[in-house]
Amino acid sequence: AAKEYQIELALDKMVDEWKDVMLDVTPYKETGTSVLRGADELMALLDEHITMTQAMTFSAFKKPFAEQLDAWAETLNTVSDVLEEWIKVQRSLLYLQPIFDSADIQKQLPTEYKRFSTVDKNWRNTLANASAKPKAIKFCANDKLLERFQESSKFLDLVQKGLSDYLETKRAAFARFYFLSNDELLEILSQTKDPEAV
Repeated sequence: AAKEYQIELALDKMVDEWKDVMLDVTPYKETGTSVLRGADELMALLDEHITMTQAMTFSAFKKPFAEQLDAWAETLNTVSDVLEEWIKVQRSLLYLQPIFDSADIQKQLPTEYKRFSTVDKNWRNTLANASAKPKAIKFCANDKLLERFQESSKFLDLVQKGLSDYLETKRAAFARFYFLSNDELLEILSQTKDPEAV
């Protein structure tokens, strides 16, 4: 009974700790969008709790809490997957945002721009919702949110690939571009209206 009580206490303590954990959503520069900050602390807490929950599921005294433990483990794993995808999408989006703000690039890559816009729209909606309901465990324990981030991630990979192919065609047309990094080349291509800058 004492061992069972320890499991119950530990489980309640974990659930309790998450009640005050909020998502830190802050506006990003002048883009009109927001970003998630402090994801490292969230991931550290998640890893710790996932490990503790796994240890409890191997306990011989878990029987009265088996269902509760399984549900909690599933919640933590979903939150972990959501945060991983979220950070991945955020990284790509912040890299691509200034590139697709350029009207020239939008014209040159209409398919990629359309994909990027779709992701950007979803991103803005998601972050607005996260800002309105910032409880981390409630917001992130959502399979639909995970699917949305996974889809966004696929779209952004396609956009990156299209962008790389586009840069390769420019390099093939003008060999000196091979001496420039992707970022430098994009800066030149996004300022084609200004010959001085080029």
